[in-house]
Amino acid sequence: MKKFKDIVALIESESFDGGGFGEPFQPTKTTRTAASDFGVHRVENDTQQNRINAFLSTFAGREYIEPRGALSLLRAKMNIMGLDFDFTPKTKLMPGPNVFMLKRFGGTFGTTPEHDLQKDGFLVTDGIKEFNNGKGLNLVVDVVITANNLYKFNFSLVPN
Repeated sequence: MKKFKDIVALIESESFDGGGFGEPFQPTKTTRTAASDFGVHRVENDTQQNRINAFLSTFAGREYIEPRGALSLLRAKMNIMGLDFDFTPKTKLMPGPNVFMLKRFGGTFGTTPEHDLQKDGFLVTDGIKEFNNGKGLNLVVDVVITANNLYKFNFSLVPN
């Protein structure tokens, strides 16, 4: 029978060069991580975007049998960073580029002193534009089917 720490070791054992978000319960092993004390969620900072790109590059370095499962795992890992994109079981995933709008902490909802609530209704943003000179970010997921019928990804962060 497996113990909890054995199961955690199996599930959270991603130790990627580019920065996996794994091995939190194994202090004896060294883990290279994309996380930083400054906060990877601060995508307006070039250094933090480089960390995210390093993580995405490493995540894309493997081939996957189930592309939807891989993107669900990516979404969960990006949630740890404070970033999210809409990917549900109903989301279409086609070979070639697929574009997803990134949100920081799920986006914002409400109003500001400059916003006319009565005229325009509630202000809904992605949580990135207002801190990044009006530019949001898209996650472009390029899905490639390999010769051995596995799926490979190429990721890029592009301004929207």
